[in-house]
Amino acid sequence: MQSNDLTPFLSNYLTSLLERTRNERIGKKIGFDWVVYNLAIAKNWTPRRLPFFRTPIPETPKPKSEPEFGIDFAFLSESAQELIIFVLKDEALTNRNWTKHNFDADLRMASTVDLMQPELKAVEKVKIILAYNKDEDDTGSRLFEQTTKSFGETRGDGVKLTFERWNLTRLVEEVRSNLLTPELMPQHLSSALQYICLQVGDFDFGSAEWENQLVPQWRYFLNKALEPPIDERKLRLVPVALMIIHKYRKKTPNSYPGWIDLIEWAMLALWDTYRDLEKKKLKAIVANIWLKFYVEELKSYFFEIRDALTTEHGLTGRERGRDIGQLGAVRDAYIAYWHLGRLGILNYAPQQLWDTQGEDRERFEEHLRRNVEWLGELFYNNPAALRPLLDVHHVELFLVWLMLWQANCQNEIYEWLESLKNCLLTRRAEMSGVPFIEARNRMDLVAEFAATSKRPPEFTDRSSHLLLVILELCFSLEESQRDELLNLYFEQIVKDVGGDGQSLDDNKIDLLGWIPPDDWDERILREPVRDGTAIMTHNFEFHPDDQWSLAEKIRDFVRQCREKSPPKGFIEVPQAALILACIKHQSPLPPEFWRGIIFKQEK
Repeated sequence: MQSNDLTPFLSNYLTSLLERTRNERIGKKIGFDWVVYNLAIAKNWTPRRLPFFRTPIPETPKPKSEPEFGIDFAFLSESAQELIIFVLKDEALTNRNWTKHNFDADLRMASTVDLMQPELKAVEKVKIILAYNKDEDDTGSRLFEQTTKSFGETRGDGVKLTFERWNLTRLVEEVRSNLLTPELMPQHLSSALQYICLQVGDFDFGSAEWENQLVPQWRYFLNKALEPPIDERKLRLVPVALMIIHKYRKKTPNSYPGWIDLIEWAMLALWDTYRDLEKKKLKAIVANIWLKFYVEELKSYFFEIRDALTTEHGLTGRERGRDIGQLGAVRDAYIAYWHLGRLGILNYAPQQLWDTQGEDRERFEEHLRRNVEWLGELFYNNPAALRPLLDVHHVELFLVWLMLWQANCQNEIYEWLESLKNCLLTRRAEMSGVPFIEARNRMDLVAEFAATSKRPPEFTDRSSHLLLVILELCFSLEESQRDELLNLYFEQIVKDVGGDGQSLDDNKIDLLGWIPPDDWDERILREPVRDGTAIMTHNFEFHPDDQWSLAEKIRDFVRQCREKSPPKGFIEVPQAALILACIKHQSPLPPEFWRGIIFKQEK
């Protein structure tokens, strides 16, 4: 992320803050007083007067009740010769607010601060800073200049008097320069983020420590930050926390994917709050973070690795000869499918928030063209992209198909599915040394099998939802291409027909359908969803009419599934966010995502 990209998110966060941080009956109220306080500490200024009591535990500071006489904060410089006084306002600096919200009165009272305390004897200069986190206009700025000039350059006691104005732009600059640290967070969150930053700087993405320690800590932080009731400040805090983490991340080749990983968990947490938001403004904030933060970061990532997409085995860059067995091939496939999933999400994520048939049509077409180009380069230079390892990789296959289908690439869909069939056939015949698709989505079993060439007792590849998904995707082709691929997949891979034309019944794969539970869309953003109803196809042999073609039997199976569980709409969340949740939680994707496009229902 470029430093300039930080500005709008920091600006939006600071703008959303109140003047005072305090506890109320309905929850915590977050103010920019805490930000200014920590800015002063970062500058090594010593606190002299605070508008709150510090508490011994990491909770929200308790506000004082006595009058402040215009002074919100007072600090001594390192030399103790300058007293810095802050006057805080969470209102715009305008002519109307100048008196209505006591800009004038508070500045006047602050300028008469009592310097008779013994600890202020060395003070030779008083600096008063008006800090406000809202807009301003020319009239308000002129009022500030005229009023402060009228005070003169010295007080009656001979102490020098100066004034500064920290508007929103200045506050953002100060934060970027001095406080892009966990201390920028509200007090009840800063220590948790500090711990996460230490882990980000120490753990490698994909390691056991990352998955078992860092990710759970990050998700706990997000849950705490987004505790109801949700307001604008809580939503805008999330991208700022990510910016802070970005500053601490480990500078290794896989640190960028790790950064994407943390953004994705944050996006799932934000979309999970979305359904309970009543105000359109709050929903718009979530959508904006999705588009301007996550989607833009994905796009930046793929631009950064463009050379890797156009280089043979460029995504993996592995050193040949150091892998045990076929472990390197498995790792290559894992990396390839990580990128296929993110490229698919990058393609689909903005579409439900664009007017793709209207004013955004040209932008959408350029977006799709570029993504399809990247997809072609990825497949051409990385054979591992044709090597699905887990049954749940049907999610990435769907995203690939969707991108090609949207671009009207019918021939490319046919060629891709045919190439995928050839690679799967090699593995099915146990000619490549790479395990076939593991049906229970256990990557540890796949890795063990690949390293030792011995099938673990728990490894299973005798059932598959992924193969059924591929068969259904074939229905997006014209009839002759569809029937050709259906028969090849079914005879050579599902039934495992050998060169002699004979099939071994004990070696066939059982194709499984899946109907998600009714609350799938409510749960998938928070947790894996693998329950629901498994539908046995019996590989379509149950059909009483032997005259029906394979295509007719599959189409009838889809019809029966819809009768058992009629398609229903999902919650008001973009489908791309739900698909991302499936990838993150290693959970199957409901079939209606592709059936709704391919198998049109009769009204």
